[in-house]
Amino acid sequence: MGPRLYEGMSLREISEYLFCEDEPTTGDLILVFGGKRLERAERAAELYHAGLAPRVFITGGDKRGIGVCEAERLRDRMVELGVPADAIEVECESVNTRENVRFSVDWIAENIGWSNIRNILLVTSPHNIRRVKPTVAHHSPREVLITCCPDRRTDVAKDNWWHTPEGQNLVYRELEKVRTYAIHGEF
Repeated sequence: MGPRLYEGMSLREISEYLFCEDEPTTGDLILVFGGKRLERAERAAELYHAGLAPRVFITGGDKRGIGVCEAERLRDRMVELGVPADAIEVECESVNTRENVRFSVDWIAENIGWSNIRNILLVTSPHNIRRVKPTVAHHSPREVLITCCPDRRTDVAKDNWWHTPEGQNLVYRELEKVRTYAIHGEF
Protein backbone atom coordinates (compact mmCIF):
# COMPACT_ATOMS: atom_id res chain seq x y z
CA MET A 1 0.00 0.00 0.00
CA GLY A 2 2.99 2.33 -0.03
CA PRO A 3 4.27 4.65 2.67
CA ARG A 4 1.93 6.05 5.27
CA LEU A 5 0.59 9.54 4.64
CA TYR A 6 2.37 11.01 7.62
CA GLU A 7 5.81 9.47 7.14
CA GLY A 8 8.31 12.27 6.74
CA MET A 9 5.86 14.95 7.91
CA SER A 10 6.80 17.16 10.83
CA LEU A 11 4.42 17.66 13.77
CA ARG A 12 3.68 21.14 12.44
CA GLU A 13 2.93 19.80 8.95
CA ILE A 14 0.61 17.13 10.36
CA SER A 15 -1.14 19.74 12.51
CA GLU A 16 -1.56 22.18 9.61
CA TYR A 17 -2.86 19.44 7.34
CA LEU A 18 -5.23 17.59 9.65
CA PHE A 19 -6.69 20.34 11.83
CA CYS A 20 -8.71 22.78 9.76
CA GLU A 21 -11.17 25.43 10.85
CA ASP A 22 -13.06 28.09 8.95
CA GLU A 23 -14.48 31.37 10.17
CA PRO A 24 -18.16 30.54 10.80
CA THR A 25 -20.52 32.23 8.37
CA THR A 26 -24.28 32.19 8.10
CA GLY A 27 -25.53 28.84 6.86
CA ASP A 28 -28.67 26.84 6.38
CA LEU A 29 -27.88 23.82 8.55
CA ILE A 30 -25.54 22.78 11.34
CA LEU A 31 -24.48 19.20 10.62
CA VAL A 32 -23.10 17.44 13.69
CA PHE A 33 -21.28 14.13 13.52
CA GLY A 34 -21.85 11.84 16.49
CA GLY A 35 -19.25 11.00 19.07
CA LYS A 36 -19.00 10.17 22.73
CA ARG A 37 -17.87 13.63 23.79
CA LEU A 38 -20.30 16.47 24.42
CA GLU A 39 -18.07 19.24 23.07
CA ARG A 40 -19.69 18.69 19.67
CA ALA A 41 -23.12 19.52 21.08
CA GLU A 42 -21.69 22.53 22.88
CA ARG A 43 -20.10 23.87 19.67
CA ALA A 44 -23.31 23.31 17.70
CA ALA A 45 -25.33 25.12 20.40
CA GLU A 46 -22.85 28.01 20.27
CA LEU A 47 -23.31 28.29 16.48
CA TYR A 48 -27.09 28.04 16.78
CA HIS A 49 -27.29 30.71 19.49
CA ALA A 50 -25.08 32.98 17.38
CA GLY A 51 -27.84 32.82 14.73
CA LEU A 52 -25.60 31.16 12.17
CA ALA A 53 -28.13 28.48 11.11
CA PRO A 54 -31.79 27.79 11.94
CA ARG A 55 -31.62 23.98 11.98
CA VAL A 56 -29.42 21.22 13.33
CA PHE A 57 -29.04 17.66 12.08
CA ILE A 58 -27.11 15.21 14.28
CA THR A 59 -25.98 11.90 12.84
CA GLY A 60 -24.70 9.00 14.90
CA GLY A 61 -26.05 5.73 16.20
CA ASP A 62 -24.85 3.38 18.91
CA LYS A 63 -21.51 2.43 17.34
CA ARG A 64 -20.07 1.33 20.68
CA GLY A 65 -22.96 -1.07 21.33
CA ILE A 66 -23.80 0.40 24.74
CA GLY A 67 -27.48 1.08 24.14
CA VAL A 68 -27.08 4.85 23.67
CA CYS A 69 -27.66 6.67 20.40
CA GLU A 70 -24.92 9.29 20.13
CA ALA A 71 -27.15 11.68 18.20
CA GLU A 72 -29.85 11.62 20.89
CA ARG A 73 -27.28 12.18 23.64
CA LEU A 74 -25.86 15.18 21.75
CA ARG A 75 -29.38 16.51 21.09
CA ASP A 76 -30.23 16.25 24.78
CA ARG A 77 -27.13 18.28 25.65
CA MET A 78 -28.06 20.94 23.08
CA VAL A 79 -31.56 21.18 24.57
CA GLU A 80 -29.97 21.59 28.03
CA LEU A 81 -28.02 24.48 26.51
CA GLY A 82 -31.21 26.18 25.33
CA VAL A 83 -31.54 25.02 21.71
CA PRO A 84 -35.22 24.30 20.96
CA ALA A 85 -35.84 20.58 20.49
CA ASP A 86 -37.89 21.29 17.37
CA ALA A 87 -34.82 22.86 15.70
CA ILE A 88 -32.90 19.57 16.00
CA GLU A 89 -33.29 16.38 13.98
CA VAL A 90 -31.38 13.18 14.72
CA GLU A 91 -30.56 9.93 12.99
CA CYS A 92 -29.53 6.92 15.07
CA GLU A 93 -28.69 4.25 12.50
CA SER A 94 -25.20 5.23 11.30
CA VAL A 95 -22.20 3.61 12.95
CA ASN A 96 -19.29 5.05 10.96
CA THR A 97 -18.32 8.15 8.99
CA ARG A 98 -19.42 6.75 5.64
CA GLU A 99 -22.89 6.04 7.01
CA ASN A 100 -22.99 9.42 8.81
CA VAL A 101 -22.42 11.10 5.45
CA ARG A 102 -24.79 8.89 3.47
CA PHE A 103 -27.67 9.25 5.94
CA SER A 104 -27.09 13.00 6.30
CA VAL A 105 -27.03 13.59 2.56
CA ASP A 106 -30.20 11.54 2.10
CA TRP A 107 -31.93 13.34 4.97
CA ILE A 108 -31.05 16.75 3.52
CA ALA A 109 -32.33 15.74 0.08
CA GLU A 110 -35.62 14.39 1.48
CA ASN A 111 -36.37 16.97 4.19
CA ILE A 112 -34.83 20.27 3.11
CA GLY A 113 -33.87 19.83 -0.54
CA TRP A 114 -30.37 20.55 -1.81
CA SER A 115 -31.66 23.58 -3.70
CA ASN A 116 -32.34 25.17 -0.28
CA ILE A 117 -28.82 24.61 1.05
CA ARG A 118 -26.07 27.13 0.34
CA ASN A 119 -23.80 26.52 3.34
CA ILE A 120 -23.47 23.69 5.87
CA LEU A 121 -21.74 24.36 9.18
CA LEU A 122 -19.93 21.11 9.89
CA VAL A 123 -19.24 20.12 13.51
CA THR A 124 -17.07 17.16 14.52
CA SER A 125 -13.86 16.64 16.44
CA PRO A 126 -10.88 18.78 15.40
CA HIS A 127 -8.83 15.79 14.25
CA ASN A 128 -11.73 14.28 12.23
CA ILE A 129 -12.76 17.32 10.20
CA ARG A 130 -10.13 16.89 7.44
CA ARG A 131 -11.76 13.59 6.44
CA VAL A 132 -15.38 14.57 7.02
CA LYS A 133 -15.38 17.79 5.00
CA PRO A 134 -14.26 16.34 1.64
CA THR A 135 -16.45 13.28 2.16
CA VAL A 136 -19.55 15.45 2.66
CA ALA A 137 -18.46 17.63 -0.29
CA HIS A 138 -18.06 14.55 -2.50
CA HIS A 139 -21.69 13.57 -1.88
CA SER A 140 -23.20 17.08 -2.00
CA PRO A 141 -23.92 19.40 -4.92
CA ARG A 142 -20.78 21.23 -5.98
CA GLU A 143 -22.15 24.69 -5.23
CA VAL A 144 -22.80 23.91 -1.53
CA LEU A 145 -20.24 25.47 0.82
CA ILE A 146 -19.04 23.45 3.79
CA THR A 147 -17.75 25.47 6.70
CA CYS A 148 -15.54 23.61 9.19
CA CYS A 149 -16.49 24.37 12.80
CA PRO A 150 -14.71 21.77 14.93
CA ASP A 151 -15.58 21.36 18.58
CA ARG A 152 -13.56 23.21 21.18
CA ARG A 153 -11.91 20.33 23.05
CA THR A 154 -8.54 21.20 24.49
CA ASP A 155 -6.90 17.84 25.19
CA VAL A 156 -6.40 16.76 21.56
CA ALA A 157 -5.95 19.95 19.57
CA LYS A 158 -3.80 21.38 16.81
CA ASP A 159 -1.20 22.69 19.23
CA ASN A 160 -0.89 19.76 21.64
CA TRP A 161 -2.02 16.40 20.22
CA TRP A 162 1.51 14.94 20.28
CA HIS A 163 1.85 15.42 24.07
CA THR A 164 -0.15 12.31 24.98
CA PRO A 165 -0.28 8.73 23.69
CA GLU A 166 -4.06 9.13 23.27
CA GLY A 167 -3.61 12.23 21.11
CA GLN A 168 -0.91 10.61 19.01
CA ASN A 169 -3.06 7.50 18.54
CA LEU A 170 -6.12 9.52 17.47
CA VAL A 171 -4.16 11.67 15.02
CA TYR A 172 -2.14 8.87 13.43
CA ARG A 173 -5.25 6.68 13.09
CA GLU A 174 -7.09 9.60 11.49
CA LEU A 175 -4.26 10.19 9.02
CA GLU A 176 -4.51 6.53 7.99
CA LYS A 177 -8.26 6.91 7.53
CA VAL A 178 -7.77 10.03 5.38
CA ARG A 179 -5.31 8.07 3.25
CA THR A 180 -7.70 5.12 2.95
CA TYR A 181 -10.63 7.36 1.99
CA ALA A 182 -8.51 9.05 -0.67
CA ILE A 183 -7.30 5.74 -2.11
CA HIS A 184 -10.89 4.43 -2.33
CA GLY A 185 -12.26 7.60 -3.94
CA GLU A 186 -14.40 8.63 -0.98
CA PHE A 187 -13.51 12.26 -1.76
